[in-house]
Amino acid sequence: MKVADLLKINRFSFEMMSKLDIKHKDWKFLELYQDYECLRQAKEKYSYIMAVLAEKYRISESTVKRVIKRLSREVIF
Repeated sequence: MKVADLLKINRFSFEMMSKLDIKHKDWKFLELYQDYECLRQAKEKYSYIMAVLAEKYRISESTVKRVIKRLSREVIF
């Protein structure tokens, strides 16, 4: 399979992501977001969640906050 073939198969998804201003590299943070959701459901405090996720994924707390904000955004088609 060539790159062009893969792009053709996923063209609609890429177009929608572009229109909705979704960053193509955010797929890397899906596990982080799942961990965030679990901790929120466990009623952990927000500051604790940010610290735990920052340490676990070896990124800054401000990066964790930005990622959570982006991935929590509602999408309207």
